[in-house]
Amino acid sequence: MTKNRKREGLGSAIIGNRCDYDVWMWSVDQNFSADVVKIPARSQHSEPFRNPCNACGVSMKVSKSDKLESGTHTQLEYAIADNKIYYDISFVDCAKDKSASDCPGHDKGKAIDSPEEKCGKFNCAGGYYCPTQAYYVDQPLVKLGIDEPVLGCNDAGTGMGIYFKLCSDEAPLKRSVGGRMMIDGEA
Repeated sequence: MTKNRKREGLGSAIIGNRCDYDVWMWSVDQNFSADVVKIPARSQHSEPFRNPCNACGVSMKVSKSDKLESGTHTQLEYAIADNKIYYDISFVDCAKDKSASDCPGHDKGKAIDSPEEKCGKFNCAGGYYCPTQAYYVDQPLVKLGIDEPVLGCNDAGTGMGIYFKLCSDEAPLKRSVGGRMMIDGEA
């Protein structure tokens, strides 16, 4: 087992960039920091789930530039605890009060979903303040009096794909079927 604790049977975190602009992503946890990955406009990036330790989190930091600077990135986060996956979107580093206009993907909607029916889903339209669905402050229960906006897949395990969608108000990304026909994809 490596420091990243990649295991058989783990699913994937998929970032669907439906935006009309490129984004850059850094995938980090307590033991690992990947090189920056460019996710071109209207494309997706997938990586296997990592489990650095039980209940330890992974953050995929997304920016509109190839520089990771304070106040300019959206965080797509997940953690695996006792063979259950939990996930969220955080605008803590880029939101100012109720505005997340500086956050990549917020301007045209944000969503999380999965083909696995037991997994929690959300979709918040572009420009809207959705504190019950995404982090705008670091401690929503203390600072806003609401529950933490964390989703999970109950007892479905960790073998599924979780789709983090930036600019989710835009048309779904297309995927090829048999190399000949394009249809709407999950991302």
